[in-house]
Amino acid sequence: MVSWRGVYLGAIAGIVWGWLSMLVNWFTGVFPFEAGLVYNIIAFAVGGAVFGIVAGGFVVAMEGWLPGGTVLKGIIVSTSLWLVLRIGGTVLSVLNPERYHLIFSQSLQGLVLSIILGFILGILLYTGERTVTGN
Repeated sequence: MVSWRGVYLGAIAGIVWGWLSMLVNWFTGVFPFEAGLVYNIIAFAVGGAVFGIVAGGFVVAMEGWLPGGTVLKGIIVSTSLWLVLRIGGTVLSVLNPERYHLIFSQSLQGLVLSIILGFILGILLYTGERTVTGN
């Protein structure tokens, strides 16, 4: 039987994370926004939901194999996914340096935000586990 817990909690965590990352970026100014507020709210929610669904699915699928508690598992998975995407960005930068540039501040912000997503996802999954078991 498939557990949809990681999918729907991942989507919720991802939407919250998307809006939070938009707020963080507004304060840091690392990424220039390319559109207006309404468009960005929708785009960051959808992008966050996709990232959250993938991370949540992996956390639930790999629960027995990952070390630590639920929050640590969420952080490990989301940071690992960020690392895979970062490696892909590095490959693109090597193949086409005029178009793709490695910018340290963007990479650092992405790493911190992936840790935050893992934390939010882990808290939601942990809370869901406690609700199901009645603790």
